[in-house]
Amino acid sequence: MKRRIRSRLWPLALLLAPVLNAEEARLPEPLTLEYALALADEAHPALALQQARVDESLALQELSESEDGWNVGLTGSLRAVHPSHRALESSSNDSSLRLKMRKRLYDFGHSEATREASDAALAGSRWSYLEVRQQRRLEIMRDYFDVLLSDLEYNRDNEAMTMGYLHWDKARQRNEQGQLSDIEVLELESIFQQRRTEWQRSRNRQRASRLKLAISLNHPQQLSGTLVRPPLQLERELPEVATLTEEVLNNNPRLRALRRQVAAAQAGVRSAKTDHGPTIHGELEAAAYNRVTSTRDPLAAALVIEVQLFSSGYDAALAGQIARLHQRQALLASGELELRQAVLDLWLEIHVLQNRQKELAVLGAYRDLYIDRSRALYELEVKSDLGDAQAQISDYQLQQAQADYALAMAWANLDALRGQLIKPEAMIEEEKPQ
Repeated sequence: MKRRIRSRLWPLALLLAPVLNAEEARLPEPLTLEYALALADEAHPALALQQARVDESLALQELSESEDGWNVGLTGSLRAVHPSHRALESSSNDSSLRLKMRKRLYDFGHSEATREASDAALAGSRWSYLEVRQQRRLEIMRDYFDVLLSDLEYNRDNEAMTMGYLHWDKARQRNEQGQLSDIEVLELESIFQQRRTEWQRSRNRQRASRLKLAISLNHPQQLSGTLVRPPLQLERELPEVATLTEEVLNNNPRLRALRRQVAAAQAGVRSAKTDHGPTIHGELEAAAYNRVTSTRDPLAAALVIEVQLFSSGYDAALAGQIARLHQRQALLASGELELRQAVLDLWLEIHVLQNRQKELAVLGAYRDLYIDRSRALYELEVKSDLGDAQAQISDYQLQQAQADYALAMAWANLDALRGQLIKPEAMIEEEKPQ
């Protein structure tokens, strides 16, 4: 049995080793979303923790199965006696050696209920492991998109700060020529300083988001410099909310884990009810005695029935199992309600984001025409707001990316709720540098 448990735990040791040495593997430059998602099942503390819970459940299952096996014991006794005057054997050496084998044959449903509880608990822990794998993918996607957005925010704020400085500098020159008042110059300087502060915040977000992504990938000492912006599969048909809700309630990993926990608790109640019931054992014994008497046999076999008449802890143990069952049932009911709301929220969000895509398409066409006109006026040396138009383009690119990534995350979250494991190739058509 120990060998079996050690063999089950050995993969965990292999899993934990890379957790401590993840910095040895280098991330590619530039980093792609496909590569980042491929690391979702690599060594990570969250996966190691849940795998340990699976291994614990597996060990408990094997322990429950072993209760119906043979128990073998060897007893040796060094004993000296003062023989009775009626004894046929006058030796005072009454030492003995006994080999006893004992096996539970029937316990009226107790061991069966215990096995059912351990089997259900193991199945539940495996569903929880799938949920952790899903969350790892969602976390990596979210952090990857945050890095891309932080870069676009920096570009927007850098354009805005540059234009703010140019307006302020031009105002100072006009002020020196007496064409602009001091208060107007100070107003433009204030605007420039505000934009400079936002620019600094954007720089900070760039670094913070890169560290967060590196931590998600379990490479905390490797901050990626360049990330590839992936073309995402966003044109998907959205089923009706009732269809989605039914699919989620049937296939969601968390609900499946909770249902198995409820089944384990129900079996635990049955096990507690029969814990102090009758038990039938089979026993075999071989013995060797230094003093041979007529009442000592070298070989013996017995069928033993044990009936426990009273146990002061029976009621408390049963009450504890019933309370555990009620907890699991409440968690399951609560989880179903939460997921119903989550499905509707995502369904509505996807509809809004799809409309947002159409809105941004019109805005993009307007921005393109606007900057073309500004560029033409600039080339004709007519008064132009080319710089401001370029800043607006940077802001539009940020808005477009925010909408794209929000829609991609909404689809990914919906797929995860439906029990689908996110795969890189299912989200990315063809990656190309931004």
